[in-house]
Amino acid sequence: MDVFTVGLFTLFTVVAIFYVVLFSFIYYWHLVHISYMVVPIIHAFEIFLKGLIAVAIVSIILYYTPVLIGLYG
Repeated sequence: MDVFTVGLFTLFTVVAIFYVVLFSFIYYWHLVHISYMVVPIIHAFEIFLKGLIAVAIVSIILYYTPVLIGLYG
């Protein structure tokens, strides 16, 4: 397994946990009749996007590190 696959699985696991918590809060908000759910949903997509970008950047850096060491070393 390469670094990108491990990072991607980690990202999906964290996002799944976040959605479980988010949907439990949405259910709670439904029970207490609160009607503002747009902000947490936007944050869910923002967290997923930040995690995806972080995994992509780290995997690119780790993938090209041996090339850079060979080039400069």
